[in-house]
Order: sequence, then C-alpha cells, then structure tokens
Amino acid sequence: MHEDLLETITQVWQSLGALAVSGLRIVGILLVAWLVLRIARRTLRVLHVRIGARLEDAEAIKRAVTLGRVLRYITTVVISLITFVAVLSELGVSVAPILGAAGVVGLAVGFGAQSLVKDYVTGLFLLVENQIRQGDVVQLAEHTGTVEEVTLRYVRLRDYSGNVYFIPNGTISTVINMSRE
Repeated sequence: MHEDLLETITQVWQSLGALAVSGLRIVGILLVAWLVLRIARRTLRVLHVRIGARLEDAEAIKRAVTLGRVLRYITTVVISLITFVAVLSELGVSVAPILGAAGVVGLAVGFGAQSLVKDYVTGLFLLVENQIRQGDVVQLAEHTGTVEEVTLRYVRLRDYSGNVYFIPNGTISTVINMSRE
C-alpha cells in the first residue's frame, strides 16, 4: 500500500515536472516572440525616421508612412503565426495537418481574392515608384481628373464635373500623369 502511494506520487510529480517544463517553454516562446516583435517594430520605426528625415516632399512622407504601416502589419502577422504554430507544437498538437490545411486554404483564398491581391500589389508599386500623388492631374483608363487620395487598394479621382471615381489599383494598366514635367 505504501509503495503504491509512493509510486503514484512519483508519477504525479513526473507528469507535473513535464507540464512545468512545457509551460516554461511556452512562456519562453512567447517572450522571444514579444522581444522579436519589439525589435522589429523599433527597427522599422528607426528606419522610418531616417527615411523621413531625408524626404522633403509631403507626398513622399505620406508614402513612407503608408509603406511603414504595411511592413509593420506584415511583420506582426508573420511573427504571430510562427509563435502560434510553435506554441501549438509545444502543447503536443500536430502542426503538420494544420500547415497543410492552411496551405490549401491559402491557395483557395488566393484564387478567390486574386483581384484584391492584385489591387494591393499594384498599389504598392504605385506608391513605391511614385507614379501618381495626391493633387496630380491624371488619366487612368477613360477617367481624367485630380487625384484626391492614393491608397494600397484604390485611387480616388475627381473629374472636372465634380464626379468622384474610386478606381481599384488592379484595374490600372496605364497612367498618364499630366502634372509631371
């Protein structure tokens, strides 16, 4: 009887020890992720300040702010996903089926949201290449007017009659900018 009790206590202690080690690993994973995220955000902030100090044009500063937000968001999502998968793995959940399913879902979403992805990629290039800015007089497809706003998703254009057009960036194939020298 005494030996059974001692064996039970030993088993409980060993299982609690394994649980404690797993808990410490999870806390370690979360701390490392938090630290990496802080370092990445600080690096992006320093980079933004340095780039902003070199820019004199207000529109270029707006572009830098937009691109900084995009990079910060992407960094946060990537680090969070890696942390989530690492914690699940530490909890004993097999992550291979989850990653396989995520790949299939990602592929389906990629096909379904192809125009949305095209809008964002084209918008990114419009901003990076400085093709159009707020206040420019441009012709985008059959619409001509003044650019009121440029985002990663669309360009807001006001024509000379006062009509406002929201043109998705993915549909822009040719830009005629009449404000540039």
